[in-house]
Amino acid sequence: MSTASILPILTDPNTAVGDTDRAKEPGAGAPGDIIIRSCTTIDQALRIELQGEIDHYSTGPLRALLASAAALGYVHLSVDTRHVVFADSALLNALDCWSRRQRRLRFGPRSSVVQRLLDAAHPVRRAAPRGVQV
Repeated sequence: MSTASILPILTDPNTAVGDTDRAKEPGAGAPGDIIIRSCTTIDQALRIELQGEIDHYSTGPLRALLASAAALGYVHLSVDTRHVVFADSALLNALDCWSRRQRRLRFGPRSSVVQRLLDAAHPVRRAAPRGVQV
């Protein structure tokens, strides 16, 4: 687990989560790490930028962040995955938990890896979960 992902979650709505200088370095973090490069909020909207590899073992910080945000009343989520180099169904599962209970999810810029995952998942899912915009 990277040090960027275990800092307090949503302590100050105007502060980014993690060591963003370190996160901007190519290859920052150990293999298998997910780095939350930034986390910003406006009203009831949350915008997160992810980096690294997202699998079952690395989604803990993301799940914790989303659970905290939901508990604090955030209902809109925008996810930037342009710096994600690997993602499997664990990313979809974490984000699917968000979209339950009338919360909205929108993908911002995305890496080719995440786009392939979304494309592969689309035919399997007859319709996107409620509130998900792809």
